[in-house]
Amino acid sequence: MRPIFKAFVPVLMMFLVSCSVMSPSFKGEVVQPIAAAPEINMIDYNGQNFQLRNLRGDVVLVFFGFTNCVDECPLTMAHLKLALESLGEGAGKVHVVMVSTDPVRDTPQALHDFMNKFNSAFLGIPGSIDGLTKIWNDYGVTVLNGGETHSSFTYVVDKKGNLRLHLDPDMEPQDIASDLKILLSEE
Repeated sequence: MRPIFKAFVPVLMMFLVSCSVMSPSFKGEVVQPIAAAPEINMIDYNGQNFQLRNLRGDVVLVFFGFTNCVDECPLTMAHLKLALESLGEGAGKVHVVMVSTDPVRDTPQALHDFMNKFNSAFLGIPGSIDGLTKIWNDYGVTVLNGGETHSSFTYVVDKKGNLRLHLDPDMEPQDIASDLKILLSEE
């Protein structure tokens, strides 16, 4: 190895080590490759048009669930509620959206009542089986048994509208908050 290269090897190694130390790591599963999140264009439980693209600049947590669920759905919403509470003012830049997996029983009022148990800013998306099926397919969500069996990840969309993470339903609120802080700090 030439002497000039020998001199740069330690400097390069220090740079690489410092980059890995400074680069925060996610607790959730990183989606690779990063790609635009599939659009959601539906009427929300307030009767307002909802378009995912209108939330660019903020972080969006998309969960697929149903209001009559007694375990994973309320647990996930409770964890998201606690994670957002720990963000302080940053919580205003994070949106939680639950897309129904039970279009028969998840009326706008049922979704409103369910989501408001956790946070009045959480939003529910009801819809027809056809409209919801398109969204389920776009996100790769499996829905069986009238909506009672469904994929249980929370999909995290970054400020640029890219699908970045999958959060496991058992993920602790402090780990969710940690990932949200990283995404909120990105330009």
